[in-house]
Amino acid sequence: MGMKRRFLPTVEAVGNAVREGRGELGWTQAQLATRAGVGRRFVVELESGHMRAELGKDLAVLEALDIHAVALPSVKTDKRLEDVDPAEVMKRFE
Repeated sequence: MGMKRRFLPTVEAVGNAVREGRGELGWTQAQLATRAGVGRRFVVELESGHMRAELGKDLAVLEALDIHAVALPSVKTDKRLEDVDPAEVMKRFE
């Protein structure tokens, strides 16, 4: 799977990334759950954007899909997250 760069600013965005990554690998939700060491129900809820504060499990699922969370330093600005172009931000860190 090729590395796809994207911002994951919402639980919905994380869910979409998980669903897309799983689809690219041809895995079922149960297969992903097994590889990540979580329950299938957790994968279902994560993909649906369910607000669930279990960061450790979230990171395990992303790791199983070879999706890595990166913390970028914030830049002081008067813009809101919705106003930021992710591609422009990512260019600064290439």
